[in-house]
Amino acid sequence: MKFSGMSLVEVAALVAAHLKTYGIEVVVVGGSAITCHVPAVYTSMDIDFAVTSGIDRRRITRALHELGFELRGRVFVHPDTMYPLDFVADRPYVEQDPIYDFAAIHTPTGTVQVLRLEDAIADRIAAFLHWSDSESLEVAVRAAIAARDRLTWPRVSAALRRLDTTSPDTEQRMTLAHVRLRRAIADA
Repeated sequence: MKFSGMSLVEVAALVAAHLKTYGIEVVVVGGSAITCHVPAVYTSMDIDFAVTSGIDRRRITRALHELGFELRGRVFVHPDTMYPLDFVADRPYVEQDPIYDFAAIHTPTGTVQVLRLEDAIADRIAAFLHWSDSESLEVAVRAAIAARDRLTWPRVSAALRRLDTTSPDTEQRMTLAHVRLRRAIADA
């Protein structure tokens, strides 16, 4: 299978469609989800999948081998794409909260399930809260600006409320994130 010239979301959709023929259901998570929704904002260097049908490494390996992917360490690589595949979980989570509602993104190579943009933004904010990862805050803000025509503050705020802000440091960072994101969405 040739993947050269395909975007991250196109590779993800093709892989997801092929895995589905094996009964393997996946959802794109992490920074890859931001890239799927707003590719001009952030380019993930891999494709993170959660396997909602349960992780069966042998079956995943067999299915991906048919597409030309090889297992290297914990990721699957293909010579025609710069995006390694990483199977990170069996259920998508934002922090400790399981996610069951996803966005479907349609591409020329198929349809792929992806974290909703609000949840992907909350996931980046969680990295900012707990690891002081300021790049994750910037990615979340840029994603909100790029997609403000399809985001609403109540939906973003609801996703953010699931995050743990019990420590004084995280509470302070959440206040900053709220201000930045609300401004990004409201400045439409």
